[in-house]
Amino acid sequence: MKQTIIYIVLLGWLTACKKDEISDSSNAAPAVYFIYDMLRSFNIDSVSYTFVEKSSTVETDTIWLNVRASGSTADKDRNINLVADNEGTTAIKDKHYKFLNNIMPKGDFDTRLGVVLLRDASLLNSSVVLSLRLQPSEDFPVLMKDTIMGDGRYYGRNKVKIIFTDRLLKPDNWDSYLITFFGAYSNVKFRFITGVLGVSSFSTTGPNPVNFPKMQFYQNTVRNALLEYTTANGPLIDENNNVVVIP
Repeated sequence: MKQTIIYIVLLGWLTACKKDEISDSSNAAPAVYFIYDMLRSFNIDSVSYTFVEKSSTVETDTIWLNVRASGSTADKDRNINLVADNEGTTAIKDKHYKFLNNIMPKGDFDTRLGVVLLRDASLLNSSVVLSLRLQPSEDFPVLMKDTIMGDGRYYGRNKVKIIFTDRLLKPDNWDSYLITFFGAYSNVKFRFITGVLGVSSFSTTGPNPVNFPKMQFYQNTVRNALLEYTTANGPLIDENNNVVVIP
């Protein structure tokens, strides 16, 4: 099963917990909490994911959420109680997701919690939300207090939200730039392109811009892949009943 490691990234989403569930420095009971990427405090406890860049043969992928335990380590594996929060969740268990057996390994402070995303056909036409929360357990009986981040705001350490889909979104720069390399846009064509290249973003700005030579390489790669497809299967027809071509 192909796996994706995604570090939790934040939305100012505050935790609502009962007072007797909250851990503080005077409480010695161990707690487990999500580790956020402090350099991305604008979007810490929300993860967005799409299957669109994956090959059509990929049916599942795993999101890994980093957690840490307070207090001392233990000489046994400790169970972590990760549950779906009905409030805000539209994803359906065993249709859109399933949990792995999540534990804190003996002798460790840190681990990753795995959530398997399922590539259900419904994701082609919609996005679903999986709201997760850490709940008290026998091994971790309390929850961590909200934490102040670099922006001066408090954020909950016990919730995370995964938003996922399998939809295609037409790139903003298609008509102004990508059309030169790939021709007229269609959903079928773009899905073929992303399946061949494994990427769906072709931005010319930002930290990882795609330059002209790279785009020419992409164009040739897709053109050759389309030729192979056509030889084996006949013309690829898009949703508008047009033959898919690459200039």
